[in-house]
Amino acid sequence: MDVERIKHIMNSVMILSFLIFGGLFAIILITDVRLNNITTPLPFAFLFISLATFIITSQINEKPKLVHKYMRDWLIICTIGIIIAALALTLY
Repeated sequence: MDVERIKHIMNSVMILSFLIFGGLFAIILITDVRLNNITTPLPFAFLFISLATFIITSQINEKPKLVHKYMRDWLIICTIGIIIAALALTLY
């Protein structure tokens, strides 16, 4: 894939995940839900994905030749973050 195309896709993923975080956070604030282990991890999982995507996109801008390494790292980091959020949802 082209590096520019990957950067556009990553920017879209970053914006989309941040909007989902904002929407979930707004729903929590508007409905006045108590913050507990069920309501808290999901919005912050999307914030984590957005921040990880922002960092990886910045690294791709600096060194475009390492785009495959950065994408693999992004997948690993996001997978670990999602697993941690899922464990926080189910175990506590």
